[in-house]
Amino acid sequence: MHRLNHQFRILALVLGLMLPLTALAANGEPKPPKQIAQDTVETLLQAMDGRRDELRANPQQLYALVNRVLVPLVDLNYMSQLVLGRYWRTATPEQRERFKKAFKTMLIRTYGNALLGFTKDRIEFQPVRAPKDADKITFRAMVITDSGDKVPVSLEMHLVDNQWKVYDGRVGSLSFVTNYRSQFSSYIRRNDLEDLISKMEKRYGIKH
Repeated sequence: MHRLNHQFRILALVLGLMLPLTALAANGEPKPPKQIAQDTVETLLQAMDGRRDELRANPQQLYALVNRVLVPLVDLNYMSQLVLGRYWRTATPEQRERFKKAFKTMLIRTYGNALLGFTKDRIEFQPVRAPKDADKITFRAMVITDSGDKVPVSLEMHLVDNQWKVYDGRVGSLSFVTNYRSQFSSYIRRNDLEDLISKMEKRYGIKH
């Protein structure tokens, strides 16, 4: 579990770099991923400049920052469907909304601290190879760890209303969606979906 948490903190670090994915270029077209990555580095550094100790001491401020800069990048609805798999199809509309809210809160709290460890020189962006009119792309990067190792990271993205959104990510061969789908499915089989949602709401102090 510690290894999984470490790998997903690396993924969150790269995800945090992709903040302006939702922005459009001047001509109304989505920004090219390479330009997005370069813009994001500067945006993220400015957002956290001089505030790292403050954010570490005040987690709620950190969570608010992550909610503002990270969540808009994620296709939360589609990711929630992928993570719940077949259980999404049998969930009630109320359960779907409650799960999305709890899942979003989990993402914010689990990976917020990873953003504090970001430094510009630890990321090596790689070219995006996809047709110009592609509506799905894979954004790849190499993350340099504290020990000097290079870890391959990729973000799976698609266009939603002419904006690039992330719906999955990988650290090496480990998929974010696949990992959580396995964990949640195992829990639901032993209990049920309502119990999973209630447990997440209780853990994160969510009222409905």
